[in-house]
Amino acid sequence: MLEQILSSWNIEKALEQVMRNKGAGGIDGMQTDELRDYLKTNWQSLRAKILEGNYKPSAVRKVEIPKPQGGVRVLGIPTVLDRLLQQAISQWLMPKYEEQFSYHSYGFRPDKNCQQAVLQAQTYLNEGRIWVVELDLEKFFDKVNHDRLMSVLSRTVTDKPTLKLIRSYLTSGILEGGVVSQRLEGTPQGSPLSPLLSNIVLDEFDKELEKRGHSYVRYADDCSIYVRSEASAKRVAESVIKYIEGKLLLKVNRTKTKISRPNESTLLGFSFFRSNGVWEIRIAEKSVGRITEKVKEITGRSTGKSEEEKIGRLNSVINGWVSYFVIAKAKTVMQELDQLVRVRLRICQWKVWKKPATRVRNLLKLGASRQKAYEWGNSSKGYCRVAHSPILQTTLNNKFFTKRGYKGFYNTYHGKAEAQLSLF
Repeated sequence: MLEQILSSWNIEKALEQVMRNKGAGGIDGMQTDELRDYLKTNWQSLRAKILEGNYKPSAVRKVEIPKPQGGVRVLGIPTVLDRLLQQAISQWLMPKYEEQFSYHSYGFRPDKNCQQAVLQAQTYLNEGRIWVVELDLEKFFDKVNHDRLMSVLSRTVTDKPTLKLIRSYLTSGILEGGVVSQRLEGTPQGSPLSPLLSNIVLDEFDKELEKRGHSYVRYADDCSIYVRSEASAKRVAESVIKYIEGKLLLKVNRTKTKISRPNESTLLGFSFFRSNGVWEIRIAEKSVGRITEKVKEITGRSTGKSEEEKIGRLNSVINGWVSYFVIAKAKTVMQELDQLVRVRLRICQWKVWKKPATRVRNLLKLGASRQKAYEWGNSSKGYCRVAHSPILQTTLNNKFFTKRGYKGFYNTYHGKAEAQLSLF
């Protein structure tokens, strides 16, 4: 198996993926655009070293990323060479495990995504399963037991050199503050192999839930179970936590694990509401809050960016955010976000005009009456007050910013929703 993983076509495919993903270099400083040239010179000797079992992965570089809800997420950034080898292992093993994985597992899999998980949850709710057990695994990626993972892997992967190489990646050190620490548990987030290994670990959990007949969805370590009554939810939560901690040797965060109703629950940034007797998908409040903060950051008055740069950045963020949340009923949310953006852009424009004479001249050009142009152009009111004024709402209106290139939340959402409907 290891020879097949290291075959030229599999390595070339892995190389293309690593270069496409880009990302920062590891502890050796090599960047993705240097990798191909390195392999041309060193691949044959490196391949021989791996096949002989003498290759030792480099330590990963520790990076801490702030979480939106507080705290930090620890990432381990491997060298680009180790990313290549991990990608080669992952893409070789993935088809073998795809045959085993549960239908209800949606994370890090071909042709599976977050939206499918949320739509499946909506189906459960409309079948009457309106009590939700929301499970939170505490620092899942940091807590995976290596011995147990290798035992599970060996049921499918019988090639010992391949298992040895995978284990070497699990135990490779992590560099922090110039000191390399040995890792005794966990699969570091940030490596190409980690998503597959996490699904392998939790596939046993999927099988157990299916054996018990539960209706659930899982995306990586984010899992929700849907039942018909509060009593059932309490019973399921208790037994499932016992299984996770006793059998899988993982830790459940009991503070964040909860039993909720659909409108109180969150799943991958979404939530639900009831309309005309049917449960519909909406965007969770925290998700709206995060995009609001992002918009404010982009449109700040003191960013030093031009209006063109701000609008370009907004359009890029809006396109990705709306593409993710397009399955939600969110017309009002999108319109409110557009209102926020336009107010922020008006403030920026008012600051750019700066001098009263410049403000009066531009207001007149945009069709304001002479009286209003002089009144507001010479106003001493604050930026926010002026941005909400009728004079700016009618001059620096939707059409004005559309001409400047602003696509908008609602227009993007409407277009993507229409395109989605045409597929069915």
